[in-house]
Amino acid sequence: MVLRLIIVFLSIVVTCLGSVGIDNYIKICNRNSPDVNDCLVEAVQDGIAAMAGGIKEIGVPPVDPYFQKEQGFEYKNNQIQAKMVTTDILVHGLRHATVRDARLRAEDDNFHLEIDMFSPAISISGKYEGHGGYNSLNITAHGTFVTNMTNLVYTWKLDGKPETINNEVFVRIKSFYMRPDVGNMQIFLTNKSPESKDLTELGVKLVNENWRIMYKELVPYAQANWNKIGTKVANKIFLKVPYNKLFPV
Repeated sequence: MVLRLIIVFLSIVVTCLGSVGIDNYIKICNRNSPDVNDCLVEAVQDGIAAMAGGIKEIGVPPVDPYFQKEQGFEYKNNQIQAKMVTTDILVHGLRHATVRDARLRAEDDNFHLEIDMFSPAISISGKYEGHGGYNSLNITAHGTFVTNMTNLVYTWKLDGKPETINNEVFVRIKSFYMRPDVGNMQIFLTNKSPESKDLTELGVKLVNENWRIMYKELVPYAQANWNKIGTKVANKIFLKVPYNKLFPV
């Protein structure tokens, strides 16, 4: 679920920076200005507000709530294994995110951008179907879920290289990194499978009591995908909009 939040926010940033007519929605920041970092804070903050309800003119859907049709998850570790498919996912709370700081290093042969973010509360809900097992014990369940997270602190780090394509200079993003810190997290789950209802209730109770341990365990699995997905999303914009339009000199 945190991965979906990251993709949404990254899409907001690169869309705001790269869309036609971006000056209608945010400030344009000169890469060589001594105040470029302060400008970027305001630009990204404006972009989040502009995208909250969606902008049809540039094909951006609403991001609060943000709708995702389907997302899969698979986890394996020694005797424990779990697989879940979630559908009709809604993410609430993105419009209240705050941009705390930004740092840009935009050079002729190198590009690096960091954005510090804070979200006071994010709620993710939807339907799920899943099964899991521990040694010989197997559980199948389906129903609805709600995940509430508070005080999320995170930094996006994007690294890229300028390259010339058809006589225009673009930035190709090579990597995306993020590791969010979460103040608190609670999961609520319904289960329409009566044979496993008691076990899932016990499992949810244990997860909520030990969520920090579980979160720490699962973050590396998510990070393996963040670079791939974040880089792909960023390059959809950075490889379409010239460098001098994204960050004019």
